[in-house]
Parts: sequence; structure tokens; C-alpha cells
Amino acid sequence: MGLRFGVLGPLRVWRDGQEIDLGTAKQRTLLAVLLMEPNRTVSLDRLTTALWDDRPPKSAVFNLRTYAGKLRTALNDSGRPSPARIAGRHPGYALRVDPHELDSAQFTEHFRNGKAAMSRGRPKEAVVHLSAGLALWRGRPAEDVPSTLAMAPWLDSLDEQHCTALETIAAARLSLGEHEVIVPELRDLLAVHPTRERLWAHLMLALYQGGDIAAALNAYASAREMLRALGIDPGPELVDLHRAMLNRDPALAPAPRRDTVAVRYRRAPARHGDVGRVRRPGPRR
Repeated sequence: MGLRFGVLGPLRVWRDGQEIDLGTAKQRTLLAVLLMEPNRTVSLDRLTTALWDDRPPKSAVFNLRTYAGKLRTALNDSGRPSPARIAGRHPGYALRVDPHELDSAQFTEHFRNGKAAMSRGRPKEAVVHLSAGLALWRGRPAEDVPSTLAMAPWLDSLDEQHCTALETIAAARLSLGEHEVIVPELRDLLAVHPTRERLWAHLMLALYQGGDIAAALNAYASAREMLRALGIDPGPELVDLHRAMLNRDPALAPAPRRDTVAVRYRRAPARHGDVGRVRRPGPRR
């Protein structure tokens, strides 16, 4: 089986199914930063900034070399004649990772395939890819690693892809006629991601297509109230959908129920009190 790297949740590495001890918080942070750019050399300057923001100790470079050495030992399997996973390359370090060994790379591949299937009008195929990708998530990206400003864009990008995948699979399932089945799942998702207008639109449509027009209109009112509390108005997608419902637009009629596939994913990973926020308010300490 070899090594498996997991960043879609607590940072984990497994060798042949057994979890590896990654050592101190700084060593774990170093590994997370190297996993941001697998197979690429990350400079010592960038690594220093990622681990200490703008307050590195005088011994930062020495400490980085110590952390890298300990991680190299942890990741090396002395029983196999393979090269070291962490290689020193001017001007820093690179982590060798195959795409099938890293959960975020696998998720991104499923995500792209799912979106492509939707664009080709193949929602059933999209559900297969997206559910396989979403099943890889165990929580927030690298949630147990102290985050610094340098890591925030990468973490936010993974969060955004995750939310978009959830929205896309909901759209695919609606087009397969699953409006009745998906309502409670959408409500669960909105409890975690209440600022995602596409999820509100999917809930409104699912309720409307299930015949509960009053609940669909109430969902719009709830979305508008929540958004206005943040100082913004509903976007064109929600406004246009609300107007179409008031006009009983025939285009909103439900799709006929088609054969579907089993959906297997964790729909709302725990966000440790950060309910409703897709982006982090700042570095985690």
C-alpha cells in the first residue's frame, strides 16, 4: 500500500494503513506546507514565513533543517530501497508525493471530473465523481495544524472547492429528480454554510418541486434575512428564482425521477464553532 497523505481533515500520514507519528506541531506544519506544493521545491524563506509568520527565531533555518530531518526519518521505510521522501534542493526542500497518495489531489481530480460531467449534461456521472471526492473529507483542511497567514490561501482554496462540490452534487441530484430526498440534507448543509446562496437556491427549488411552495418562499425569506444581517442583499440567482416561483414558472417543474447512485460522503464536516463561515477569520494559533 505504501504511504498515504491526508490533509482533508486532521493532518495524517499512513504507511500500509498504520498511522505515522509526525512529531511536534512545527514538524506537522512543515509537512503541511510541503504538501501545499508536492514535488516542488519550497524555499527556506517561504518555509520560515509559513512556520513563524513575521516573527522567526534567529535559529529558524537550523530548526527547519532539524524538523525536515526528523520528518524524513519518520516517512522513510528502511525496509524498502526507496529514495527519501523529503529531499534538500536549493534553495529549500521538496516532498515527493504521487497523486494517488494525497487525498487533496484525488479530491481535485474527482471535482474536475464531476464538474465536467455536469457541463456535458451527465448528472449521474457527476454524482459518482463528486460523491467519491467528498467521501475523502474528514473535517476542515489540516484542522489540527496551527495556521499561519502564508497557509491561509491554500486552506481557503480547499474549503471553497469543498463547498462548490457540495453545491454541484446537489444540483446534479435535483436534475435526477431527487428533490424530496435532498431537502433534509440541504438543511443540514445550510446549518454549516448559511452564506452559500447556491445552497439556498437548491433548497428553495427542492421544496418547490416537492409541492411545498410556501416553504420554498419561506426559505427565500430566511436567506434574505440572514444575508441582510451581514449587510448584503440576495444575489440575482436567488432573486430571479424567487420571482419565477411567484409567477409559477413552468420551467421550475421537477425533473422525472431517474435511476440514481448511492451517495456516500460526509455532507457537513465539523467546523469547530466556525459555523457559517467558509473563509477563516485569521490564522489559527
